[in-house]
Formats: sequence, C-alpha cells, structure tokens
Amino acid sequence: MRKLVFISLMLGFVNLSKAQEHVFFTGFFPEFAATKSLKNGQKLNFKVENQEIIFRNLDEESERWQFRHYRTDLMSFYSWSLSPVSSVAGGIFYRFQDGANAFRVVQQFALLDRNRTFRIAHRFRTDQTFTDGEATEFRLRYRLAVDIPLQGEDLDPGEYYLVLSNEPIFSLQGGDFDIENRLVTTIGKLISKQQKLEYSIDYRTDGFFRDGFRTRLWAKIGYFVNF
Repeated sequence: MRKLVFISLMLGFVNLSKAQEHVFFTGFFPEFAATKSLKNGQKLNFKVENQEIIFRNLDEESERWQFRHYRTDLMSFYSWSLSPVSSVAGGIFYRFQDGANAFRVVQQFALLDRNRTFRIAHRFRTDQTFTDGEATEFRLRYRLAVDIPLQGEDLDPGEYYLVLSNEPIFSLQGGDFDIENRLVTTIGKLISKQQKLEYSIDYRTDGFFRDGFRTRLWAKIGYFVNF
C-alpha cells in the first residue's frame, strides 16, 4: 500500500512540473450523481458528466477561445459493503463523443482509513473500453484521496470540507502503453445528510509515453444526492 501511495504522489508532482505540454485545453465540467441505498449495505449509483471546452491551444488563433461540447458520460454502479471500511462495485459506462462513442465495463474495490480529523480513501479500479474501429483499451487505476472537515473534527450539515486526490491510470491498447494522471482539489459543502455540493479544479495529463503530451484543466461543479 505504501508503494502505491508513493507512486500516486510522485505522478501528481510530475503533473505539476511537466512544462513542455504540446496539447492543452480547458473548460467547464458539471456533474450530477444520485445514489439509492438498498438492503444489506448495497447501493445503486447513477452519474452523468458533461465536459465543455472553452479554450484549445491547437486551434487556429481566431478559434481558440470558443465554447464547444467535448463529451458526455453516463455511468451506473452497483456496490455492496464487505465491511464498515471496504466495498466492491461493478459498473457500466457509455460515452457520447463525436466520432468516438465508447462503452466501458468497470470493476472496483474501495478501502477507507478513518482518523479522528480526516479520512484516507483508497480506490482500485480496472476497466475495459470498447470503441468502434479501435482496439479494446484495458486500464488499471488507483485513486488516493484525503477528506478533511474544515469546521471541527466532524462534518455536520451546512459545513465545508476539503478533498485532495490523485489518480494514476495505467492503460494498454493495441500493444501501446500509456499513463494518465488526475490531480484534483475540491471544496465541498454538506448541504444536508442527503445532499452535497462540490467545486473542484481537475488537472489531467496523459501522453507520458507517446508523442503529444496533453494536459486538460477543468473547472468542475458537482451536485450529489443520496436517498
């Protein structure tokens, strides 16, 4: 576990220090998720994400600043608890993107370390992505997240919290290997026990092992509801 944490933190540092990016775009990233609690620690989750680009450096100079739709993702997960601090889940995913619609199958294991003043969450995922005309992509993912209440030791309705996370993603597609990394800083508000609102800066890099290193910077806003 310590080695995985070290790798995650090192890739996050590389994320910030890589200066010779060839491709860069930024935009707005709203998301919505609804979770239904079932019997015996089981949950059903539905999530929709929408990515809208407002700047892309490789376009003609007159067209770089332009609001355009990039992709929409629909996800559904079914999870069940193994213990108070661990769970497994399976999910399906569909992406709408011009010329590159994709279907994905996801497997997940999550583990939570509780502390008096913060929580450390470990999330392990594997997924397989199927896109027309392309080889199947296989990915292995590890997300490390620290969740810290900003107003006291416990998080109560109406209070704010901070989440810091980093996720390296190792992919293999058609014999080509690559790494993507996602570094996210989030300020959230627990509106009630069933609702929360989050504002994030999401910095993504990929192309570490191929030509065309790419960075994406997203301003995210997310609304999450449980019932």
